[in-house]
Amino acid sequence: MNKLAWVLLALIGTVVVVGSWFLLKMPEREVDGGDVGTPISNPEAATGKQVYHLDVDGARREFIVYRPDNVPTTEELPVVFMFHGGGQNGEIFYRGSGWTNKADEEGLMVVFPTALKYHVYSDSKVKNGEVMNNVAEYATRWSGAKIETRFDPEYPDQTTHDDFAFVDAMVNFLGENYAVDTNRFYATGFSNGGGFVNNLMVRSTDTFAAFASNASGGFSVGELYTEDGGKPGDFVARPSIVLIGSLDPKLTYMSGVILGEEISEFATDESAADEDNAVRVRYIDPYLDILGLTDSYTYEHQGRISHFTFADSASSSSAAELNLYVVEGMQHIYPNGNNFPFDVADLYWDFFEQYSL
Repeated sequence: MNKLAWVLLALIGTVVVVGSWFLLKMPEREVDGGDVGTPISNPEAATGKQVYHLDVDGARREFIVYRPDNVPTTEELPVVFMFHGGGQNGEIFYRGSGWTNKADEEGLMVVFPTALKYHVYSDSKVKNGEVMNNVAEYATRWSGAKIETRFDPEYPDQTTHDDFAFVDAMVNFLGENYAVDTNRFYATGFSNGGGFVNNLMVRSTDTFAAFASNASGGFSVGELYTEDGGKPGDFVARPSIVLIGSLDPKLTYMSGVILGEEISEFATDESAADEDNAVRVRYIDPYLDILGLTDSYTYEHQGRISHFTFADSASSSSAAELNLYVVEGMQHIYPNGNNFPFDVADLYWDFFEQYSL
């Protein structure tokens, strides 16, 4: 074999070794049909649905990224993170939340992460419209707000994995591999995912420009503050939406809205903001405290929706606002225009697009 041939063989070997290392470093890709494809060497050019996996805090994590193909791959787009409810996954909300249609219409990207599964007790689980107590299940849950207090004691060796670190990893991945506008990231979630968005309202205000929770159980302010009782040092109050259904059996049960022996419904008029009203106690006062707002508000009622806007800052340091929506007749759902006669993605995007970091 001549000298030139040896040189060519050496070059080929180098390319194979380097190329193999590079492929191992790339995130996996799964095409829409479900087959695992080869890693993408240029994710920036990938449009449509892409399913990725990353190792974060000792766990394999999955998330779907959707980028519309009707905009240039080099155009920096805003991004909406959609956090599913307990027992669900990112695929369910990729298919049924309405956000992919909104992405195509408005030119934005959407991320649909999947939570990890834990053996947990559910304080109140809705099954066929009935609230069930102390139900043990193995289901997806977003960590944060002391999830370990809900662990089933029959499984004492469970480990909580850090979903805040997962969010950070996804944000970094998008910045490195897609053309995105990092000043225009937004977070929305349903049920347990809405509760996780509440956590992000306190923990990740340097990442997200606005938040929208749907059908969450509210939150205890003390659970989200730091150990010494204060807000994180980088906390900035951001504009937020809280949306609940008046007939959501899970939320009305958790809020103690009971008439006689029957679970009733949330107030669907301005009385919802009255002192000691269940809506006021669970869905107004804690958020006003977090966002640094007074209890002054404007009220509007249109169709089935009561809308309260709180925008008066209790201090000069807050430029946030709280928009509370109570939807008459709505149960425990993420409304998409098919399961209820309005599409919440329209409402949320009209709100989100006003804000940037």
